[in-house]
Order: sequence, then structure tokens, then C-alpha cells
Amino acid sequence: MSEGKFNFKNMKKCGVSPADIVSAARLGGYFSLGDIDTAIMEKNGKISLLPTPQKRPLNPRDFNFSPLREGVGYIAFENGRFDFDNLKRAGMTQQKLGDFLTRQGYNLGEISLIIVSESGRISVF
Repeated sequence: MSEGKFNFKNMKKCGVSPADIVSAARLGGYFSLGDIDTAIMEKNGKISLLPTPQKRPLNPRDFNFSPLREGVGYIAFENGRFDFDNLKRAGMTQQKLGDFLTRQGYNLGEISLIIVSESGRISVF
């Protein structure tokens, strides 16, 4: 399929029917062939789909925006225990984490899990 039109000659060579493309579209979350610009038969036998520009997911570049790298999240506190090695890996100190928890009004006894990312994002559960 190219520019929203079936290429029956190529489909016949690949042994692909329009129903195969419709099925691949549904599995990809597209319920109208009008949402598909291009369908490609891959070497592994799967059909890859490229949506029309109006149906493709938005990404930060569409808004001239570049998100910051969050990095890996490390378990810093679990089951009542701090993991000081993971705090260090995340570039966080016990003091900084404690200050954050105090400012946010958390009671350590009510927390089961704290994850700290390399960028300093703290998630408390």
C-alpha cells in the first residue's frame, strides 16, 4: 500500500490480500484504511504500517520542544530500608531526599517505596 492505495501487483507477489492489511491495521490500532498511508511487507512476514500525517502520534518535535533525559530510576527506599548505594547512583543524598520528604509532608512510616531517577525526579509510593 502506498499513499493510501493498494498495489495489487506487489500484494500478489507477497501473497497479501486486502483483508491481511485490514487485519494488520486493526492490530495496529487503526480501524479505517483511510488512516494508513503505507503498508510494507517486512522480511519477517509482518506488515508494518505508516499512518497518514493526521493520524501519526504527536511527539515533542512537533512543538519545537526537547524533553530532558530522565535517566534510570533507582529504588532508594523499600520495605522500611534505604538503599544508600542506589541513592548515590541517582546522584541523591540522604539529606536531600529527607528534605524533600519533609517539604512534601510525607511520613516515612507510611511510605513503601521511593524511586529516584538520575535527573532527580522522586516518586513516592
